[in-house]
Parts: sequence; structure tokens; C-alpha cells
Amino acid sequence: MKLRIACAVGTVVVFGLSLRLLFGSTSALTSDIAEFYSANSTSMALLTTGPVIFLGVFAATANYFVRRAPVTHVLVVCLFLVAVGTAVRAVPSWPILVVGTLVAAAGIAVANVLGPVFVRLVVREWSLSERPRGREWSSTGEPDAAAGRRLGLLTGVLTAVISASAGVASGVSVPLAEAFDGGWRIVLGLWSIPVVLAAGCMAIFGRTLSRGLSVAGSATVPDDAPRSRTGVLTSPVAWSLTAFMGLQSLMAYSMIAWLPTIFRDRGVDARDAGLLLTALSVSSVLTALTVPSLATRLGNQSALAVAVTLPTCVGLLGIVSSADSWALVWAVLLGLGQGGQLSLAMTLMNLRASNARDAASLSSMAQTVGYVLAAAGPLVCGAVHSATQRWEPSIVFLLLVTIPMAAAGAVAGRRVVVGSEAEPADAVRGS
Repeated sequence: MKLRIACAVGTVVVFGLSLRLLFGSTSALTSDIAEFYSANSTSMALLTTGPVIFLGVFAATANYFVRRAPVTHVLVVCLFLVAVGTAVRAVPSWPILVVGTLVAAAGIAVANVLGPVFVRLVVREWSLSERPRGREWSSTGEPDAAAGRRLGLLTGVLTAVISASAGVASGVSVPLAEAFDGGWRIVLGLWSIPVVLAAGCMAIFGRTLSRGLSVAGSATVPDDAPRSRTGVLTSPVAWSLTAFMGLQSLMAYSMIAWLPTIFRDRGVDARDAGLLLTALSVSSVLTALTVPSLATRLGNQSALAVAVTLPTCVGLLGIVSSADSWALVWAVLLGLGQGGQLSLAMTLMNLRASNARDAASLSSMAQTVGYVLAAAGPLVCGAVHSATQRWEPSIVFLLLVTIPMAAAGAVAGRRVVVGSEAEPADAVRGS
């Protein structure tokens, strides 16, 4: 039993690792790609903005698939698409590069939505391994003490790995390309290997799930699962969480797409510029691991939502100041902010839902609308830079985005179960 739980946690790790390698590797090699294919800014937008748009568009399909097949089966197919799309980027063809990137993004889109549901599944499996007839979610929809701690822990692990993976890919891609004597296309394809490993682990985990579990903990989200009384589309908290998710994603993908380029344009060499994104991603692990556990211990997460935006504000102000000697500090601060924001958003998708069906619906809504909103980030930053030939106005735009992000997070952090829109008087805290 302990071995099965260890395998489940390991699956969470490799699953999270697979969700951002595509973006980090593309970001680090953007200049090489543009030069080789003579691609202009509009063409390159297909690789920077196109995948983010696909994250939003295809996120809407997650609920359809998960009601017709086990969660783990859907995720195996998603990871297969990511692996194939990533691998074909090694082919020296611009159309194949674009199509492969977009196919991988479609797989990532559905996997993103099911991430919180998968975590809930593992928490249920973990709890049932210790008390088969126990109950880890209260009647109010909140996790009990043990489930709350596990929810925070596993959400933190998943978010930390997701956050770190883009930086790992960014920091390693350039040295690998140099090791292959400029073979950056080979490097783009090599990032499919970890995804294949994740697909295998997910398939094995799916086969070892306890028999007889319903979706709230396991396999599918049935059409007759309990619904919230009003639904996510009419919930102010759900829309606030969607805005918070979207704006933090806008910030994150803008940095993934342009941070190395910003510093390369300021004279930093390609290797060091890529390592700045690595520093951002690695530093995000700290808040990604700690914020979910803290959130599950709080009755209200509004103040926490505001707090996780502050490091981002300071980091952006530092970049605007052009104090490039402090570039590593600014990158670390941006990472601390992004890790906290993403992990809190993913934690709230479970804390604001009373059951797995609502968690899937809330996750789908937040990521469908959120990623479409996020697609504006790289696009606007690139367009403003093209118009002004300076990066400072783009950074000011991102700085202004932190204001509505903090406000949306404060509303989403209210101790409310989506659909009830009322403060539960007798709700059980996460610990």
C-alpha cells in the first residue's frame, strides 16, 4: 500500500514536469528558431502566443472527455499528444514545428484542467488506503484535517514541479544545443523523453487504483454527480478565481516568452539570459511548496492572495529600473510571486468546490477563460516592444496587471463553496 502511494506521488511529479518543458525550451531558443526560419515577429507569435491560446480553447473540452473515460486514461492520451508534438519539433520544417507545438499545447490544455482533479484523486486514494470507509471531505465540501494537509502537500508538489520545469528546460536547452554543436532542433525533440516517462507512470497508476472508487476520487466524473446549487458560471467567487488564474497566467507566460529576450537585448549572453528564467522557475518552488499548505490551514485566503502578488511587483519594478546587475534578484522575486500565485489558484480550485465534478468544472472554467486572457500577455508585450523598441513600457503594462490580479485573488480567497455563495458557519478547516 505504501509503495502504491509512493508511486502515486511520483506520478504527480513526472506529470507536472511534463506540462511546461515545451514552453521553457522554446523560450530559450527563440532567437535561434527565428534566425533559422527567417521568422518575423508575427510568425514567432505562433510559437509564443498560439500555444497559450490553445491552452484556453482546448481546456473547455476537458469536462467532455473526463465524463466519458477515467481521468487517468484521459491524461495518458494528453501526455501522448504532448510527447508526439514535442518530438516532431526536431524536424527541420517550419509548418511541422508550429503544428507540433500546437498539438502538444492542446494536450497540455486538458492535462492542466485535470491537474487539480488528479490531485484530489490521489488524496482520496491515500485516505482510503488508511481508512477504507472513511470520509475525507466534509458535508460542507471542505477537506478534513488529514486530507487538507495532503491536498496542500500534493498541490504544492505539482505546482512546484510545473513551475520549475520551464526553467529547467530554459536553462539546459542552450548548453545542450552547444553540446550538439548547434543542434538546437535535436534539443527541442529530446524534451519528449520525460513526457513519455510521465505517460507510462500515469498508465501504471491508473491500473493500480483501488476498485470501486467514484470520480470524486478516481476514475470518471459521472453525469449524475451532485451539482452545486447555482453552478460555476453564475458564481462571483468562480469568476474571481478565473480572473486570478488568468492574470497570473498572463504574467507567467509573458515572462516565459520574453524574459530571456529582454536581457539578451540588454547585452546579456544567451546562456546567462536562459539561466535567469531557470532562476525564476527554481525560486518559484519555494512558494509553490509552502503556499498550498498554508492555504489549507486558513479559513480565508484573501490576504494570502494579495501577499503573493507583492514579490512580482518588486521584481517588475527592478526590471523597469534597468539595474541589470541585480537581474538575478529580480528573477528570483518574480519566481517567488509566480510560484505562490499558481499554487494558490490550483489549491482554491479544490477548496472552493464541494465535489470532484465542481472541481473539474471550476478548473475548466478558470483555465479556459484564464488562458485565453493569458494569451494577451506575450502578444501585448511583443506588440508594445515592436512599437516602442523598448521593453520598459511592456513591463509597466505587466506591473499594472498586478492590481486587478490582487483584487480578484482577494475575492476568490473568501471562505465560500462555489454554488452556495455563503460563508459556511460550521465548515471544517484544513487542519
